Amino acid sequence: MKKIGIITLTRQTSLAYASLKRIVAELGYEPICGEAIGADCIFFTLEEISLVGYDFLADFFNTAKLSEADVILISAPYTVNLFMLPKVVHCLRRICSAPIILGGNEASNNYKNLMAFRFAAFANEMVDIAPDFIVRGAAENVLPDLLPLLDRATLTTNWDRDFLKQLLTIPNIVFWLPPRKAVIATDFSAEDLSDRDIFAWVKYGAKSVAVTFQRACIWAKKSRGGCLFCAIASQFGDHFHCAVQGDFFVEDLVGALNKYPGIKYVDIWDDTFNINQEWAIKICGYLKALSQKAGRKIRYSCFLRPQGLTEKLVDEMAAANIRTAFIGADAMTDDLSRRLRRGCTIAEMNNSIAMLAKGKIQPRLSVQLFSPESTIDDVGITSTLASGCIKNGESTVHVHLYTYPLFGSDIHKLLAARGNLKKIPSPLLKLDKHNGFQSFSIAYDYINYDPDVEAIKQKTFNLLNIETSFFVRTYPGDTVDAGALKEILSQVRSWCLDVKKSQAIKSLWYMMILFWENKNTGLSKTELIDCLSENEPDGQIPPYLRKTYGNFGYRYTLSRTFDEVMAILIEKKWVQKIKNTKFRLTPAGTNALKKRIMTDNTGYHHIAAYGILTANDLLARLVK
Repeated sequence: MKKIGIITLTRQTSLAYASLKRIVAELGYEPICGEAIGADCIFFTLEEISLVGYDFLADFFNTAKLSEADVILISAPYTVNLFMLPKVVHCLRRICSAPIILGGNEASNNYKNLMAFRFAAFANEMVDIAPDFIVRGAAENVLPDLLPLLDRATLTTNWDRDFLKQLLTIPNIVFWLPPRKAVIATDFSAEDLSDRDIFAWVKYGAKSVAVTFQRACIWAKKSRGGCLFCAIASQFGDHFHCAVQGDFFVEDLVGALNKYPGIKYVDIWDDTFNINQEWAIKICGYLKALSQKAGRKIRYSCFLRPQGLTEKLVDEMAAANIRTAFIGADAMTDDLSRRLRRGCTIAEMNNSIAMLAKGKIQPRLSVQLFSPESTIDDVGITSTLASGCIKNGESTVHVHLYTYPLFGSDIHKLLAARGNLKKIPSPLLKLDKHNGFQSFSIAYDYINYDPDVEAIKQKTFNLLNIETSFFVRTYPGDTVDAGALKEILSQVRSWCLDVKKSQAIKSLWYMMILFWENKNTGLSKTELIDCLSENEPDGQIPPYLRKTYGNFGYRYTLSRTFDEVMAILIEKKWVQKIKNTKFRLTPAGTNALKKRIMTDNTGYHHIAAYGILTANDLLARLVK
């Protein structure tokens, strides 16, 4: 019997994993899902992959019996997972010659970049980390035809004309034509998915089951079904909506609940349960029927966006015993919400919370403490509000923490080796009349963000004992309880208040540039920003994207806080404004700069995009 290995790069047992396992089993093949190590599935979190050595990972794959696989499926739901692919793919190829098939929302939309940037520096050598095949869109439209053609010898034998013809008849796949000198992408299929294809459930923990009723990613507009490798929904409105309409799943779940009598909770993992009120009310009716047939009262949870929630829907949700609603607030300030394209206002979020309270449904906020666009004010407000959601040792907020590639880190080296340091595959798409959706590339390097926010972020990670340079985690989690989270949020708020008084890193940068350039005869705001951003152009991204996103990079990041930082320096009498347009250091400012450099132990200062100034060079000039 053919053996199919399944791996997912995610934070937990995924619905995609359960669905892929179902497809493999229905084809009559044996799924390799971790049974050899006593697990129900093989999944990796970002931090785990980044921390473990490549030699250990290969040994682990061997122990999990992936070395016996004839084909290996990898689900990579999020863009950030793509940075971990080199280690995963490299280690798999060390133990097995099986074709590697990659899928997921990001892989569907960015397949050209994934195949084109195929070489990476890894373990002191350049390795080819591109998958052998990429599935775009729904796996149900592809795997039944693709898997029967592949085995462990596929990549090491010559492909004859008939074999290639068979591959070309399969829609929505991308593959290398041997010997990996040309990439082939087959035509898109508009075949509909059935309700049974869309629905999936997975048991996680002793008392909980997760389900999905929606397949509403951007790809759904093309495939009318979304992407099973990913099996997550995104809010794109009714036009993109593709969901279970019938009540067949009631019997499926009753069987699961009878099999696992300890199950008390059913969590609806669709991102936007309220994307369509008429549909959501219908599902609520099915959920009530499920509890009746199961013979016990099941407690449900769901995910909501603040827009679209009505009292009528809340009443139906309460009647169905939906007791918890996760609200995707993300940004806790209106300005940041607009910058992140969230579309909801703080007023809408508060209104949704009030409506849920009337239905006695517990709201749980989901926020980003550090987003790429956060200012000190954004972080301070978010930490304050999040802290207020933690009472009596219980948290009703999920705080998402993010960090980005740091100079000298393995991830930074990887991006540099791919010639892709500043531009990586992104989920931003544009519609091409002839080629469907194409991806944009946008700036994605941590140096583009506010350095004082970055400093607070790193100190926060130290509190959490996070050592890896690329990290995504939601708290509270297995290792951080609500009490500890509240203390951390309080500390972050305190740091934000301190930074507001000094803007220490940006202040130091401005003072050093004013001192170093033009013999302190003065620089205008434009001249200062030109120096710090290395004359970065105003429009780093296209005008049609700038309408939504504004700008990126040092020019934007530093310009938006320039007046605030300069006001601090002028108030301290370290900088003076001359001729109404230029700024220069005062003697007191020069002394303050000298003192700061002498007490600094780093030996050098990486100043934005300007470059590196050593402490010795600065002091040599300062003492003259």
